[in-house]
Amino acid sequence: MSARMEELLRDTLENVASAVPDESRQSYRKEQARWRRREYRRRCVVALLVFLIVGAVCTIGLLELSGASPDNHVIFYNGAPGTTGDGSRPLGR
Repeated sequence: MSARMEELLRDTLENVASAVPDESRQSYRKEQARWRRREYRRRCVVALLVFLIVGAVCTIGLLELSGASPDNHVIFYNGAPGTTGDGSRPLGR
């Protein structure tokens, strides 16, 4: 781009910018601040919902685990309580 073309472009953009009233610049800032508040509030609500869902799932899981019988192994159940699928006893017993 030549120097003359850059100068013409700069002058044109300065003329357009000077034609914008100050009220619209302030209203843009107000709208931008309002948008940021809404975005912050939305993110807080989503984070709170995720926290509540994870907390509820963990609580339900802990309640189910605390009420389970140690002799009843659901994963390795083959009919005999306290044994694994191949008939041996699980580790730690």
